[in-house]
Amino acid sequence: MLGLVRSAAQDLAPYGATVNAVLPGWVRGTAMADADALQEAERREVSVEQVWAERTASYPAGRLLEPDDLAKVIAFLVSDDAAAVSGEALTVALGSPW
Repeated sequence: MLGLVRSAAQDLAPYGATVNAVLPGWVRGTAMADADALQEAERREVSVEQVWAERTASYPAGRLLEPDDLAKVIAFLVSDDAAAVSGEALTVALGSPW
């Protein structure tokens, strides 16, 4: 996927387009993350709350990402302020190596 992002960034640069990837950590409240937490809880025979508590504790910031955290990063990337950013993979994980 990252190769595709970098290739598309090069191909579209002459047209003024930028292409980037956002690599988020866990975002509670999203359908995919909630389904994954439920699946992990069932597999490990623990509560969903325990899974989320463990995920929260794994972040240096001591909290999970909120959807708004990602929205702000994406808003920056689509703004004129990020016109020179293209072909990049931006990890948004509160300092976690994810």
